[in-house]
Amino acid sequence: MSDEKLQSGAIEPYVTDSASKETMSDMPDDPSGKRLRWAFRKVDVTLLFVLFLSNTLNSMDRANLGLSKVAGLEDDTGMQGSDFNVVASIMYPGYLVCMLPSNLALRKFGARIWLSLITVVWGIINMCMAFAKNRTDFILCRLFLGAAESGATPGALMLIALWYPREMVTSRVALFYSAFAAGAIIGGPIASGIMKIENPRFRSWEWIFFIEGLVTAGFGLLMFFLLADYPEKSWLLKKSEKALLKQRMEQDQVEGGHRPVNNKRLWIHAKDPLVYAQALILFSANFGVNTILTFSAIIVNKLGYSPSASQAMQAAPGICGFIGILVSRYYPKWFRNHYFSTLFCAAWLLIASVILLATTNNGARIFALCILSFGCFGNVALGPGWLMSNTGGPTRAAFGGAINVICGGLGGLCTSYIYRNQDAPRYMVGHGINLFAALLTVIVSTVAYLI
Repeated sequence: MSDEKLQSGAIEPYVTDSASKETMSDMPDDPSGKRLRWAFRKVDVTLLFVLFLSNTLNSMDRANLGLSKVAGLEDDTGMQGSDFNVVASIMYPGYLVCMLPSNLALRKFGARIWLSLITVVWGIINMCMAFAKNRTDFILCRLFLGAAESGATPGALMLIALWYPREMVTSRVALFYSAFAAGAIIGGPIASGIMKIENPRFRSWEWIFFIEGLVTAGFGLLMFFLLADYPEKSWLLKKSEKALLKQRMEQDQVEGGHRPVNNKRLWIHAKDPLVYAQALILFSANFGVNTILTFSAIIVNKLGYSPSASQAMQAAPGICGFIGILVSRYYPKWFRNHYFSTLFCAAWLLIASVILLATTNNGARIFALCILSFGCFGNVALGPGWLMSNTGGPTRAAFGGAINVICGGLGGLCTSYIYRNQDAPRYMVGHGINLFAALLTVIVSTVAYLI
């Protein structure tokens, strides 16, 4: 079932310690598969839930900059003009540059150790932003934040690929990615509540960074005890459940015919226009995603709402984005292919952008942010799915996954500059570029479909 292969990169074969190897006679009898399904349910509520929460905190820690701007960050730190846009964008160069060394460290130390460590580190960096006094301090913190977060998504995807067979990977990856929208749902209301803290030691926006960073760092320590690199290393599973999972993963490798990454095939896939077309779709979708995560509270605030109300109202687009990701997994079944599924999501982006450009009615513009979120988060999930359905083995997976990550990061980098202070409250440039991104999605997906 090629549509279900994970494209975050080539995953090494499933390996186990020799001490844990069992003969077929030791395998528990499970002719109905009921016990295996129960074992995977336990993995869902332990491993997958921990990864989901980690990604939710990741999303919140990325978005808290925009929420802090609403709370007075710019005025208190003396930022002017495009200073805030520079601070918002500087995370992405660190993210892209450190992705390769972070992935190498991930292979060396294992996902359990590395994911726990970088989660603690980026939580501490968020706490440090509570003590930042000017633009330079924020630039340094955000640069290191991007470097710390660069290994989070690859590490989580590697764990998912090592714990689930191919036919279960896509649905679990979709749930993992839905955490980005979940962060938007709870991040705004939490920031709104934190702003009510009255303590002369910290300003309200400083409390946002400090408290959310402290929670992230604490959760990183907890991850070290909850995660395991392989099923048989987990203390949360019974011995019989470990044996069933191990047997199923070994069977999945035989069925999948794992092949190593090959340099010759890499060059062939590097010339495949379909890979770049699918990466451009993800690039375009990230304009909408980062608009919601970083700028939605700012946009609402400029409509005349109070800082606290603007932060709380970020939950509405977040809920729509969360629903968009969850239902997007059914689009290829409903529309028969990924092309029409992508067009369906792009249609929501087009409608939202036109409303944002054409009207000054507050209710209509907030509604437009909600449907913008629904469409862009859906396309974020569909882009990798389209790549999965056209895979040519681990070499194409590795190359396509790398290009997707790079283009996604570039989309976030570009979005940091499209909502400028001088464009408030209409933000015609930002909404216009989101409209262009939606049109680019339609054009690129049509080309990809025809070739």
